[in-house]
Amino acid sequence: MNSKKPALKILLQKDVSYHPSSEEMAALRDSHPGVEIVEAFGNDEIAEPDLSDVSILVTDQRVPSDLRACPQLKWIQLVSAGANQVTNTAIADSDILVTTASGLHGVPIAQFVTGNLLMLVHCMPQLGQIQQSRRWPESRWAFRGSLLRGKTAGVLGYGSIGRECARQLHALGMRIVALDPGPRRDDGYNCWPGTGDAEGSLPESWFQPAELAGMMRACDVLVVAAPYTPHTAGMIGPAELAMMKPGGRVIIISRGGIVQERALADALIGGHLGGAAVDCFEQEPPPPGHFFYDTPNLIMTPHMAGAFEGFWPAMMDLFAENLRRFHDGLPLLNQTNKRLGY
Repeated sequence: MNSKKPALKILLQKDVSYHPSSEEMAALRDSHPGVEIVEAFGNDEIAEPDLSDVSILVTDQRVPSDLRACPQLKWIQLVSAGANQVTNTAIADSDILVTTASGLHGVPIAQFVTGNLLMLVHCMPQLGQIQQSRRWPESRWAFRGSLLRGKTAGVLGYGSIGRECARQLHALGMRIVALDPGPRRDDGYNCWPGTGDAEGSLPESWFQPAELAGMMRACDVLVVAAPYTPHTAGMIGPAELAMMKPGGRVIIISRGGIVQERALADALIGGHLGGAAVDCFEQEPPPPGHFFYDTPNLIMTPHMAGAFEGFWPAMMDLFAENLRRFHDGLPLLNQTNKRLGY
């Protein structure tokens, strides 16, 4: 390890509004007096920050494109649960360690999924128009809700987020099925004790990627919590959505591009699906002319399911533990496969 005092540079993108408060930064500096901490704000309109003497970088989506500009860089701590921003980059073929914030987002994103699903089945987007229009509906029955109890939720990607989604939906009386190529047990980092499904005991059925059709046929609800990889890109298209039960709902909270957007819109417009909530898009932000803006029964949110009050204290706890391990030469929490992006 370089004997030079390592500098921690926190890179905040233009679209990242959830960043450490001055109090949180002061606490981090106080707890690590031997580490120089530098904050830098970077976006496409501002010159790249100077990383020439940085050993540790904490960042969101923006990662160095030219490793010659950061010769001291040993470790990148991402504030995202996924790491597809480092795949297909020089970082993936380097010795630079990359860790994620996996384990922080399970409870808040699962709440987001549960909340959006309840909004869809209880017609909340349509009911919200009553106040806006100032017109009382002629029939309350037209806005009747539907029950989730006894329905089947398919979780695509059974990591820390998918497992907590399953736990919350199971508590509503839903049957759970899951598709994930990994092991049933999950011993990964979890900052929310007592949550998730570490043993993998909730799903009644487990599917492998080659068995996607079988899971889709079982689904009243599809929760997309898988990472974006070459294997998941575009894997849910017209044929797969048509396999879902009539009136099914789709909730997307991991990455855009896994569900084909045009296919999702067509399934909603055609009436086969009863609703969808989309937090992640193929292009962010979607352009003003994007067809989703005119798609019925669709809730659009600006990739913020993982933003929650208390994020940075939780993030700083994880980072502080990884920083201790880094200095002590111990394995870091949440090390990612840089070529796979998770």
